[in-house]
Amino acid sequence: RIEDCEVCGKNKAKYTCPKCEVRTCCLECVNIHKKELECDGIRDKTKFIPLKSFTDLDILSDYRFLEEAARTVDQLKRNPLKKYTCQISLPMHLNRLKIAAFKRNVTLQFMPQHFSRHKNNTTYFNWKTNELYWKIEWIFPQANCIKWVTKRLSLLIEEILYPTKSIKKKNDIEELSLKMCLNEKLQFYQAAGLSRIKVLLKAEKVLKSDLK
Repeated sequence: RIEDCEVCGKNKAKYTCPKCEVRTCCLECVNIHKKELECDGIRDKTKFIPLKSFTDLDILSDYRFLEEAARTVDQLKRNPLKKYTCQISLPMHLNRLKIAAFKRNVTLQFMPQHFSRHKNNTTYFNWKTNELYWKIEWIFPQANCIKWVTKRLSLLIEEILYPTKSIKKKNDIEELSLKMCLNEKLQFYQAAGLSRIKVLLKAEKVLKSDLK
């Protein structure tokens, strides 16, 4: 067993790297060995160990590794977002949503499931009524680029153009105040009328679209 630090060679070794087994004496030497050897210091749980070198600690390590793998498999089985086949690369509810959009000549694409925009997207397909309810972020250039978010919109753009008409609870003071403020800022669009308004979608995955 090497007693001296393999990096500086000046001091007695105190630490052994779990991955490459380099002996070091201090944090500075540990960092130097990681940089020079491109070592992350994480023990390789699948590293081959000859039978003659096998110890009780190695048996315990393998046992814990198998337990961890079993827990991971069990968690994936319980995760509803992972319940899909090799033919369907999406969870069932998102696959139905994508098919419903495709039937309406819309190519629907999804962000990775751990992205915040994916988690916050409330767009869904009501298969009983065969309706798509979209979450849409509206930006109005002629109203100081004000942004308004509708969580579930089916058909009526009038609900956006005349926001006070869609208030269900007249006694909800906060909602009434917000929509009255929005209604005031949308007077330019209300005066133009639906026939003279163009709704533009942000170009996604289009080459140099940000320059157009």
